[in-house]
Amino acid sequence: MQGVLLILYMLVVSGLIAVVGDRVGYRIGKKRLTWFNLRPRHTAILVAVVTGVSISALTLGTLLLLNRSLSEALFSYTNQIAQAEQELRALNRQKALLEAENAALRVERDHLKMDLDQFRSQQSAAQTRLSEVRDQLAVALQERQEAEAKLAAANEQLAKVQPSLDRAQAELEAVKAEVESARQMIATLESQKQALQLDRDQLERSLDVVQAALTQLENQKNQLEQEIEQLNQLAVRLRRGELAILAGEVLATGVVEAPRGAKPEAIRQQFEQLLAQAEQRALALGSQPMPPLENAILIRREDADQALEKLREPGSWAVRILSVTNRLKGEPVPVLVQIYPNQRIFPKGSVLAHGVIQPGLSENQIQQQLLGLLNQANQRSQEEGLLSDPITGTVGEFSQVKFLEVVQHLRQSTTPLDVKLVADTDIYTAGPLRVSFLMAEASGQPGSPGVQQAGRPEG
Repeated sequence: MQGVLLILYMLVVSGLIAVVGDRVGYRIGKKRLTWFNLRPRHTAILVAVVTGVSISALTLGTLLLLNRSLSEALFSYTNQIAQAEQELRALNRQKALLEAENAALRVERDHLKMDLDQFRSQQSAAQTRLSEVRDQLAVALQERQEAEAKLAAANEQLAKVQPSLDRAQAELEAVKAEVESARQMIATLESQKQALQLDRDQLERSLDVVQAALTQLENQKNQLEQEIEQLNQLAVRLRRGELAILAGEVLATGVVEAPRGAKPEAIRQQFEQLLAQAEQRALALGSQPMPPLENAILIRREDADQALEKLREPGSWAVRILSVTNRLKGEPVPVLVQIYPNQRIFPKGSVLAHGVIQPGLSENQIQQQLLGLLNQANQRSQEEGLLSDPITGTVGEFSQVKFLEVVQHLRQSTTPLDVKLVADTDIYTAGPLRVSFLMAEASGQPGSPGVQQAGRPEG
């Protein structure tokens, strides 16, 4: 309703100004007045022009005065467009960071899955071993029951023999004539008694052996239960995601310069700076020192002495410090030192990979071809000796935003383009790999050849 009233108001005001202007022009023309030494007819035309300009100015001023949003849009349109473009670039950068974090989380999830499968296999083996121990315990218990039964039978047989011995003694006193036969009977009974005593002693010894075996099996059972409990605790920690550092993860990398005549203290200082970088990286990932030690990284003195001995040799050395095993949060991490000669692999301007991209391809097809070029450069760099990440196998990372800018440029092209990956600077063994996309019209195409440099990859 407010807009309708505004339009009606503008029409009424414009009509009134037009009537006033017409009347003023008519009167001026009738009186034949002159302004600025103009003819009366020209003066009337000037009055009509001033009246029209007044109508437009008054209309525009009224519209801007009554509609605040229109005035803001008219005077701040360029600033709003620039602000929107900045927000779009920031969102693209956040998207690239989120995709990189997503890839890292996927790699970490795969490693955790492998560790969980290994733990399950160990748990299954422990359960099998526990079942075997239980079977052995059952067999030992059965043997013990059999030994006790034999001992009871022997005692029963001994109890049965004892009355016969008493009767023989009575018959010996009562009947002198049967003394010899009674003595023989007594001797026989005595021999049987000794045999039964021997059997009883042997059964008691067997019972002691069985008891010792049972005690040993009980100890093994308790030890296995403790191992199972430790494995269960480890599994719980793995499920909670407390794995902080992976085996082979690079904690620090750098170059140690050892010119001829360099002092050992200077080389030691450079090496200690790399160890300090590794310490800070380990602490950032969640590793903690184990009292009474003060460092989160653990390196053997022999390894450190060998590394210093190697670095004292004249030359330029690429040094990497890697974790030896997977470590959980709060645990110190053992590390090892890798040393390589830091040689120049590619001079500045070297073409690492190239290919021709035809027009009319979809965005996905262009991305696949560009990724193929990046993989070629990555493989060639590793073959020439450029140090790669032991976990991912790559030698650098590329900005997703600039990569998409190259893709959009190729999609807008109407002619085949020759795309090259060129080294921005001299590339050494320690890296990193820094390249740019160079695009030019493919040879044999109409039009003058043009060369464009795409966004530089990062890392």
